[in-house]
Amino acid sequence: MKVRFYRWYNAVLTALLSMLGYGCSSDEPMDMYGTPVPEYGAPHADYIVKGLVTDEANTPIQGIKASVKAYFSDADGKVYVDPIDSILTDASGDYQLKHRDAPERSKLIFEDIDGAANGGEFLSDTLDINEEDFNQAVKVKDGDGKWYRGVFEVTKNVKLKMK
Repeated sequence: MKVRFYRWYNAVLTALLSMLGYGCSSDEPMDMYGTPVPEYGAPHADYIVKGLVTDEANTPIQGIKASVKAYFSDADGKVYVDPIDSILTDASGDYQLKHRDAPERSKLIFEDIDGAANGGEFLSDTLDINEEDFNQAVKVKDGDGKWYRGVFEVTKNVKLKMK
């Protein structure tokens, strides 16, 4: 008699718990920000770091290498450098670097790699791109409403000094 009761009890309990589980789910669950989350993944976005490279007289400089490098440190304080992308400035001194997701700490490095061919020899310069810069980035394209947040632009202009 006890065995029969426990089998019946387990069957009813299993049925109730499974109905509760199905009743708590929905077709489009929401994350804590109210965004539908119908798939697994992680939030991500595309970032464009762009700007203008000029000399001290505000003349655009062509052929300057612009690089973005991410910096990470481990628990021991050792710093690792991860190159993300690099490009040469065009005839109007503009550069545009694209990458997915904003690293916590990154640097934008400008180097004159062609010597005097671009109107003189220029000193290298480095700009920090921090979390605040990425938080103030301008949204230029909407995401898909799920995990992809869209495309954002960060503008960093620089004036290089002559050697």
